[in-house]
Amino acid sequence: MARGPLLGTLSPAAGGPTHLVLLLLCPLICGLSARGQELPTNGVNGYSLHPPYFNLAEGTKVTATATCGEGDNGRSIHDLYCKLVGGPVSGDPSQTIQGQYCDTCTMGDSDRAHPITNAIDGTERWWQSPPLSRSTEFNEVNVTLDLGQ
Repeated sequence: MARGPLLGTLSPAAGGPTHLVLLLLCPLICGLSARGQELPTNGVNGYSLHPPYFNLAEGTKVTATATCGEGDNGRSIHDLYCKLVGGPVSGDPSQTIQGQYCDTCTMGDSDRAHPITNAIDGTERWWQSPPLSRSTEFNEVNVTLDLGQ
């Protein structure tokens, strides 16, 4: 009996050379069979189509029923808000309350204003709803994007 390095015993009872050929061809045949079931590619970006990203809101009018730092009559007020995010807190430790980064927003300071237009301007600036500490009515705020249709 001859022993193959990784294939085991080759003998007439075990199938002999035919068994060896099948063992060697099985991965090749199985690979080709599975390959025939693949989805066709488009040659550009794989198996799915991804249309180009564009900002649907660019150039449209956007409004919100309430905004952090803006009072009922549109006047500037100071609202305390805290970011509800996980992970380490970055920034000034004096602005940390119970492990959350907190700050004030006000329409009177462009660095601390978070108007609804920030939501669609393509920058890292953001729109901020009023905090619930001002009123529980801000549990629901409507944002309207007018597409002009």
